[in-house]
Amino acid sequence: MNDLLKQLQSQALHCRQEFNDRQKWSPLCTKRFCFTLLAGIAYFLCGNQLLQAESSYPAEYKAAANSIKVDELKKHIEFLASDSLEGREAGSQGGQAAGTYIRGVLQKNSIQPGLVDEGYFQEFDGGFRNIIGIIPGNDPELKKEFVVIGAHYDHVGYGKPSNSRGGIGQIHNGADDNASGTAALLEAIEALAQHKTLPRRSLMFVFWDAEEMGLLGSKYWVNHPTVPLDQIAIYLNLDMVGRLKEKPLSLFGSRSSYGLRSCAVKCNHREAGVKIKFDSAIRPDSDHWPLYQKGVPFLMLHTGKHEEYHRPEDDAHKIDYEGTRKCAQLLTQLALDFALQDEKPEYRNANRDVLAGIDQQARAASPEPPRLGVAWNAEKYKQGNLLITQVLANTAADKAGLKVGDEIIKVDGKSPVTSPGFAALIRSAPVKIIMQIKRMMEEKLLEIPVELAGQPVKLGIEWKTDKTEPTVVVISDIVGSSPADLSELKINDRIYEIADKPFANSDEFRKLATTLPLPFTVLVEREGLLKKITIQSTR
Repeated sequence: MNDLLKQLQSQALHCRQEFNDRQKWSPLCTKRFCFTLLAGIAYFLCGNQLLQAESSYPAEYKAAANSIKVDELKKHIEFLASDSLEGREAGSQGGQAAGTYIRGVLQKNSIQPGLVDEGYFQEFDGGFRNIIGIIPGNDPELKKEFVVIGAHYDHVGYGKPSNSRGGIGQIHNGADDNASGTAALLEAIEALAQHKTLPRRSLMFVFWDAEEMGLLGSKYWVNHPTVPLDQIAIYLNLDMVGRLKEKPLSLFGSRSSYGLRSCAVKCNHREAGVKIKFDSAIRPDSDHWPLYQKGVPFLMLHTGKHEEYHRPEDDAHKIDYEGTRKCAQLLTQLALDFALQDEKPEYRNANRDVLAGIDQQARAASPEPPRLGVAWNAEKYKQGNLLITQVLANTAADKAGLKVGDEIIKVDGKSPVTSPGFAALIRSAPVKIIMQIKRMMEEKLLEIPVELAGQPVKLGIEWKTDKTEPTVVVISDIVGSSPADLSELKINDRIYEIADKPFANSDEFRKLATTLPLPFTVLVEREGLLKKITIQSTR
């Protein structure tokens, strides 16, 4: 691992120096390439060798998540979502009472006030109050940076036509929205405050007010920040984490920097162990949005909307408390992980992924290796015809005599089912194959021997890459009856390691997959959960 890391660092520093010296794009070493390498280093430190790296994680931090208890969560939610607070509308008596309760928990746990002269409350717009507390870091330099963790504590009061989905004029208690997120953050604070060893970066906790009125609290804060915005490493948001049950947890923002998904997977593996749906959408619907617009990477935990959303029926007895506990555990581990890292996450404009299409970008980032050297008509292939539209010069196809217009029927007796399936079939095929071809003006099918370039990938998979995780490959297709097909691997599994070896990029993965003898294990992530899978030889 150290050799690979040194290699990445050396290449990145060389590239950055070349760009600074020349102040122009270099064919070999562009600014984008430098940035990708640096991102790869950050990802490598966070994402690869996930299981092995846990041995260096402080034991007391591992124990922090275990101190989060269901009965404490229940106590917080039952108070915040009680009728006596009348729906916690921002600026109301119930909203003020909720704020006083939150301040009491911060004081009880000796959390430092976030405003030096004004205590915990950041007042704005005549009656609204953000509540801010800090656990200072212990690193001489990194303590100047902050991992910010937030949740809005207001709700919609008695409900109005503009914010209620039914039951206007009745108390909307907002147990899930967002007493659940507020309670999870309070429990995370209590867990973090117990430990004597401070993290390297400072932790800032913010309970936003007036979110339901249009993100007013977080919008006010980014325009009147209590710490410089460029000193924020990342923002972690909790909004509606009370209805997990058997569903996957939705995690937003993993594409707002590099390696965030792998960090979430690592933290999830450590304690919570929930299925995660990584959602690429970035919407202006919670308090992450104003910070993201200011260039702050984020992650947001969310268990989904439901029939009681913004209705009087969103009550405490409908909360999945065990699920909320797991969300609080994951939040705690995420906060500690980002507070311990050497480098803070680099902001990335993830909206471009949504506009361009993540899958299209991923496919374009991982071109097919030229083992055969043909192109085909994808539209006709959907109709079952693999029709060659191009034969590249001096490739295996060219040397074998394949022609434009040839239709590929079988490869070594196997019929490709999908376009990626054909690419995977060629990638895993032996060097010498027989292709069955239907050629115009020929009555009989032709049997053409082809000697493919390069060596076969023994796994029998096709993969793509992800720009936000350069040291991971994502399975896009599996060849039938291949070692991968006969194992537990599935399409969309993300491979982190092969035979306990990390890899820096797709090319290194290909080299390992080609040269390592079977059987070996692969470490994969599926829906946020890590698993080692053994790949056996089919011979």
